[in-house]
Amino acid sequence: MKKMLTILLILFGFVLTGCHTSTEANQFKLKNNTFWIATDIHFIAPSLHDDGKEFQFIKGTAAGKDLDYQEESLTAFVAKAKKVKPAAIILTGDLTLNGEKQSAKEMAEILAPVKKTGTKILAIPGNHDIFDGWARKYQGDTKERIAQISPTDFKEFFPDGYKLATSTDSESLSYAIKIDKKYDFIFLDTNEYPIQTSRAQPHTGGQVKDETLNWLEKRLQIAESKNKVPILFMHHNLFIHNPLVYKGYVLSNAQTLKSLLAKYQVPVVFSGHIHAQDIMKDPTGKTDITEVVTSSFAIADHAYGELKLTPGKISYHRQTVDVDAWAKENKMTAKNIRQHNAYLKELFFKDGQRLAYQQLLDQNVRDENILAPAAKLVGEVNYNYFTGQDDYSSKKREQIKQSFAYKELGKYSPFLQKYIDSAINDTNLADQKLVIKP
Repeated sequence: MKKMLTILLILFGFVLTGCHTSTEANQFKLKNNTFWIATDIHFIAPSLHDDGKEFQFIKGTAAGKDLDYQEESLTAFVAKAKKVKPAAIILTGDLTLNGEKQSAKEMAEILAPVKKTGTKILAIPGNHDIFDGWARKYQGDTKERIAQISPTDFKEFFPDGYKLATSTDSESLSYAIKIDKKYDFIFLDTNEYPIQTSRAQPHTGGQVKDETLNWLEKRLQIAESKNKVPILFMHHNLFIHNPLVYKGYVLSNAQTLKSLLAKYQVPVVFSGHIHAQDIMKDPTGKTDITEVVTSSFAIADHAYGELKLTPGKISYHRQTVDVDAWAKENKMTAKNIRQHNAYLKELFFKDGQRLAYQQLLDQNVRDENILAPAAKLVGEVNYNYFTGQDDYSSKKREQIKQSFAYKELGKYSPFLQKYIDSAINDTNLADQKLVIKP
């Protein structure tokens, strides 16, 4: 089935604008050297759900994502952007919950005010965005299939990147933009989606098609010929960021892409998909490529990356949206808005606890004296890992490994203990900041 899908994609391609290479007139009109990067927003339009039984179920399986106050958090994000006026907001996929066309439309409308200040919206889709068979409207005890986002729809709702593109790929939604005399941005569509409306769940995995790799190499060759530094943005991951959780997250042809990027000295790749904040240099040590994964905007603590470019430096700093302050400024009274940061943390913390309870109950552990501390440990470590606050000292790691909760997890859930190990033994770069001198 997968081979047939690949053949169909090659034969029919996409009904896009076709591959083109434009003149230097498409150079990005840079207001400043600051760009914001947000990913995995998973927005579902408020018009597509009430608070009925079906949507309650969806929230219960949302892995700690906030689905109740998305419009408010995005509006707070926009308000901050209007003040700072970054050159562009870069969205690296999974913009919608499950590819609902209405969600993309309403999200574009929420973001629109920043465009009036001159900030561009540069988007690339994720595996949940294009022809997702899970697109639904939830009302009471029922759910119904609704219109899905097509490649054409995506370009209609998020047109800035395609209008500014010096080149677009005819086989995907990839495009390239000239930023200034020093840098080029390349937005790579790494998703495997059908060419028409689907009834299937979104495909988690990703790859870069051969035709798109050829397109990419031409862009890299041009950049090299002009002594430009190319920076890559995509949804799926280039490296394995967690030894336990990587299948379906890392590109199936990651090695091929890595070799190509190394050949043309691409210094940094920005991605999403795994929802966790993580910065990693090529673990093999064979290239100088660094991958930055910004944590999902949908989870605690509504993070985004601030990318700054100067001729001699590429810097990245994880930032967050203070919805509490925005709510106070706008005289909002709802508790989960006025105390949104605490609400987000509790929501995500409880999801980690739920995972621990589920695993231990499956092993017939019923003693609350075991369940409660084990769940608390998993919740805390999980929160720190996903928000990039997992820079544990050797002393703290040893304290965790000597704790009662850790030892009980080893008895009843070796997987969760290994997960704790993978999180507290993260030897990657500091996950909040990065400076590269290209």
